[in-house]
Amino acid sequence: MDKIPKYRSTVLYGIVSLIAVLLLVNIGLIYLNSLIIERNKKNQEDAESAKLNTLDVIRNLHLLDLGIRGYALVNNPQLLGVTDSIHITQQKIFTRLENALLNQGYPDMKELQVLEDSVWSYIRYTDVMLELIKQKKMNEFNALLARDKGYDLWLKYKTFSAHVNIFEDHIVQEAKKNYEAALRNSYLLQALIFLLAVPTLLYMAYFAVRTFRVSDELRQTQIEKNQILQDQNERLDRLVKEKTEDVLAQNEEITSQNEEIRAHNDQLILQQDQIEKAKAIIERQANLIHQKNADLQMEVEKQIKNLRQTNSELVEHNSRLEQFSYIISHNLRAPLARVQGLVSLLDYPRDPEEKSTIHQLLLRSSHELDTVITDLGLIINIQKSNTEIRTEVSLSKIIKKVVKSLDPELHLINATVNMNVDSSEIIQSLPPYVESIFYNLISNAIKYRYKDRPLLVQINSKRSNQFLEVTISDNGLGIDLEKYNDQLFNLYKRFHLHVEGKGLGLYLVRTQIEALGGRIEVQSVVNEGTLFTLFFKV
Repeated sequence: MDKIPKYRSTVLYGIVSLIAVLLLVNIGLIYLNSLIIERNKKNQEDAESAKLNTLDVIRNLHLLDLGIRGYALVNNPQLLGVTDSIHITQQKIFTRLENALLNQGYPDMKELQVLEDSVWSYIRYTDVMLELIKQKKMNEFNALLARDKGYDLWLKYKTFSAHVNIFEDHIVQEAKKNYEAALRNSYLLQALIFLLAVPTLLYMAYFAVRTFRVSDELRQTQIEKNQILQDQNERLDRLVKEKTEDVLAQNEEITSQNEEIRAHNDQLILQQDQIEKAKAIIERQANLIHQKNADLQMEVEKQIKNLRQTNSELVEHNSRLEQFSYIISHNLRAPLARVQGLVSLLDYPRDPEEKSTIHQLLLRSSHELDTVITDLGLIINIQKSNTEIRTEVSLSKIIKKVVKSLDPELHLINATVNMNVDSSEIIQSLPPYVESIFYNLISNAIKYRYKDRPLLVQINSKRSNQFLEVTISDNGLGIDLEKYNDQLFNLYKRFHLHVEGKGLGLYLVRTQIEALGGRIEVQSVVNEGTLFTLFFKV
């Protein structure tokens, strides 16, 4: 008879344990379902993001085409709103598209990279078309438009879009299958729990009723015991009360002693606060003095720097004044004196042939005088260049333009010009000055070439801190820097007298590049060649 209750309790505990395990499994399945729902939602969001961003790629390019074509037709700058923001928005679209596809494990990210490179190539292509419209070069614009590069890009986009849509549809279908399978497993487990839990609960309810009946009998017995304990507690309360009165008397004495100690501590704390305040005042004054000294030192250093800069500007200004004085005293005075002398000769009787000769000499002297005055005006205009508005300048385009303008001379002497300049190198500058700098240097290479070998001009560029460094080298006659280094960039200085020239080119090059905020350096070996290094401020 004793074995039967023990057997029942074992079965009951086993069933309850099984139900608990199944409930834990159910909780796990519910958690997994929630993860599947979140993953499905994330996959759907990424799928929608991928599809929308894929659509935004071609939509933006379509708007770009419409803006450029509309601007070409009606010349309304408001139509170029989309072209101003296309670089930023298109980059954001590709970033979001790449993140969405990477999150989903898209198998062919190289296809996205190829599409992105094609889109940026087309955007740069449209930038060139827009620049041609702004420069009123409609024939060149129509030629580029007729190539219809957008159609090839559209075909690449359609292929990529189809692949993305197939991939996203597959992702969504897989997520839906996983979610439905998880729901079916959860429903089956809950049904199993229900079949096991209901009989167990009925059986437990039956024994719970019997337990309540026994519990009532035990409660009555406990009431009787509590009454006995209450009587004993009353006796203990009386004893505790007597002991408490003795303890209170002792506490009053201890409290009075603590008050005296507290008053003494308050005085000590007040004195310590006064000391801390005095210390804080001293520290603030010391910090103030230190800050004043630091400010004074910075101000002194700033004044010294300003004085040095002013002194440097004065030295440069004096140098320019000396050169202007030289021009006025020599280059202007000589032709002016010849003009005055020739005019005075006209006062005396002369035969017609001699008068004609004097007249030709007068014209030549006046032409020389006009050339000097024109050169002075050009130099003054360069020195005033800081007031002009700077624009974006493509160095590769400027150099190609200069080389093309000198192509007849280069072809005549069988010269070669090698250019290694990145087409993306853009600076804020004055296009006429940049073009003049390269024209003077390349034309000098042609003029002062070595007769016994073909001319080779090499042009390279690289980034150097805050400057774009451009080198122009040739294999020409070279310059004796040990002899002429201090006079190399002076006005009207020439170093090869067998070739015609005024000695103005290198002076203009240095004046123009310094006006643009840059500088020029030179290396040269006689009969081997010359290397000019230009530093354009970025």
